[in-house]
Amino acid sequence: MTEDFKITKVRRSPYFDMKSPHLHPRYEIYYLIDGTSKMFLEDSIYVLNKGDMVFIPINAIHKTSYVNDRPHERIAITFGGGALPDFRDEKLADSLSEIFSAPPVISISKSSREYIDALLERMLFEYNNPDSLSELNIKNIFQELVIFLIRYKNYRKNDYARNTDSSDVLMQYAAKFIRANYMNELTLEEAAAYVNLSPTYFSKKFKQSTGFGYKEYLCSIRIQAASHMLLETDKSITQIAMDCGWSDSNYFGDVFKKAKGISPLKYRKNNFKP
Repeated sequence: MTEDFKITKVRRSPYFDMKSPHLHPRYEIYYLIDGTSKMFLEDSIYVLNKGDMVFIPINAIHKTSYVNDRPHERIAITFGGGALPDFRDEKLADSLSEIFSAPPVISISKSSREYIDALLERMLFEYNNPDSLSELNIKNIFQELVIFLIRYKNYRKNDYARNTDSSDVLMQYAAKFIRANYMNELTLEEAAAYVNLSPTYFSKKFKQSTGFGYKEYLCSIRIQAASHMLLETDKSITQIAMDCGWSDSNYFGDVFKKAKGISPLKYRKNNFKP
């Protein structure tokens, strides 16, 4: 199997908290088999329950954290680049993009979960026990899954998962404010004032609700924007650093390398597609 396609099934312990922001150049389909978890995706918070499915676009900032003292189990499929799905049908390929558009989270009905679970388990078996026909079979199963999800999103309008509970609404407002102002010298105090909270309480609540510290989230937004500019513009590294809120291009380079494992210049050279 190509390294650009991966399917995993993991059971997380109570109080699991993803250690760092998750952002990758691949699509991801996240399906909660059992339990409850919280997903922070871009600037929105979702409390996920059994049967909920999340569609995470390429390079979208997301982080999973616990909700209660019970374990949860999920299946995640990541793919992109030259990996699955290898669709020959242009219409089907376009439809795949549609399922990653809003809304990003849907609740699979009880009557459909058995079918979804069976497809995913078949895919997992082929992925973990490969032979000469496994890749072809995984492609077939994956296409069947995508077709089902396209139809489901089109016809089951009431099964879209709702956003988080009211206690997290202010933090969603704050996250959207940070995303809209990341290019400025945005302080914790300014973000806290936007939602009328003290800096100390805001810092604690933002971490609780999103799984991110304030500086961690701001940095992730800036790295995300810089990555896009490196590939989509011919701006200099220094200009990109300034446009994304850094006053020091050398510091930007250090932060970018720590996050991506590669310097901004090498990232541009390695990923540029003429």
